[in-house]
This record gives sequence, structure tokens and C-alpha cells, in this order.
Amino acid sequence: MKKTALVTGGNSGIGYATAKILKEHNFQVCITGRDAQRVAVAAKELGVAGKVADMANLEDLRTIPELFPDGLDALVNNAAIASFKPLADLIEEDYSKYFDTNIRGPLTLIQVLLPALEKRQGSITNVSSAIVNNGLPNASLYAATKGAVDSFTRSLALELAPKKIRINVVTPGAIETPILQKFGLSPEALEARKAKQRSLIPMGRYGTAEEVARVIVAQLESTYVTGSIWSVDGGVDAY
Repeated sequence: MKKTALVTGGNSGIGYATAKILKEHNFQVCITGRDAQRVAVAAKELGVAGKVADMANLEDLRTIPELFPDGLDALVNNAAIASFKPLADLIEEDYSKYFDTNIRGPLTLIQVLLPALEKRQGSITNVSSAIVNNGLPNASLYAATKGAVDSFTRSLALELAPKKIRINVVTPGAIETPILQKFGLSPEALEARKAKQRSLIPMGRYGTAEEVARVIVAQLESTYVTGSIWSVDGGVDAY
């Protein structure tokens, strides 16, 4: 029986690259995303199944288990929202939106998929961020949600081990993905920021979505690893 995988936010960036590599590893893959057109285009390009689902919409998430009646081998909680603004500019809606998408969404998805994951003794990888341990101005709310992901993963590792379900985290650092455009900077200002950041990375460059995806897949297939947080940041976490 072919292994199955679900990748949230699989229509671009790290999620897209992860779905591509899982397909190359002979997984039967399904990707999700909020935008129907983008999901359809990505699914066709990748040759995988696609489902429109918003991580902040609990009803969307509760329909996902029906896609895996025979069980689920791999869940990649990659979908998240990110925008960057000073604390002084945050409004109540920002808190709700970030909590619902970046924390409640992944937790709910894991919850509803527990029976499917237990059938296959599956593995979960949550995508967090190096920002948790390395501060960034105007990113306090985003960093807080990703810190929560790291924290709940460790607790769930202990809770789910008796069910033979593994759960881990991958924390990307500076990666060339569409999220960079969400800083709201001009092309010149963005390049200046990237040049400054490159100077602080031991490996001297940004990573690629594919490089992160390969670590995610390795983690999913590492059968004696749970509760771990793997940094993919060019060496920044070694400081």
C-alpha cells in the first residue's frame, strides 16, 4: 500500500517543495491551501491531489480526515500567516487571525487526523521558524505563534508516543520564499536587508525551499526521532 502524505500550504514555497520531494519518494500526496486557483495550479504541476482548506476555518479542517480512510503516514503542518508590523500597530483582529491560523489550526488538524495517523503509525512535522530564538523587529506576534508551535510539539511528542505517532519541528532561517515580500519593503530596501542578513549567516547565503523540504522529508522518515527541533538556518543557531 502506497504511503500517504498531507502538506498544508502546499501551493508555494516550502510546502510546494516538500510535496514535490514526497511525491518523488513515492508518497501519495495531497496539498491544501486557501486559494482555490493556486491550489489547483500547484496540484496539477506536482501531479498530486489538492484540497481548498483554510487553517483558520475549523469546518474546513474537519473535512480533511475523509481524504485518508486507510490512514495517513505523514502530516506536514506548513501553512501559516506572516506579516510584520510594530507592536504599537497591532489590533485585536491580528491576534485572533494569528492564533487561529498558526496555533489553533495545526493543533486542530492534528487532533482530527489522530485516528488516521495512528492507523499508519504516522509522523508529523510542524514548520516553525528560527525567529523563535533570534529576534526580529516588528515580528513579535509571528514569533510568539511559532514559539507556541515548538512548545506544543514537545508536549505532544510525549502524549502521542504510546500511539506510535512521532512529531517534530523544522525551523527554517533565512529562506528564499514568497514570505520575503511580506516585509512591505521596496525592492532596494529588501535587497539591503537581505545583504545585511547574509552577513550574519555563517554559510553566507539564504537557503532554498528545496533545502528545507529535504530536511522535512528526512525528519518524517527518521523513525527514532520525536520531540526534536531541527534548525535549517545556515548555522545561525550555532552562535
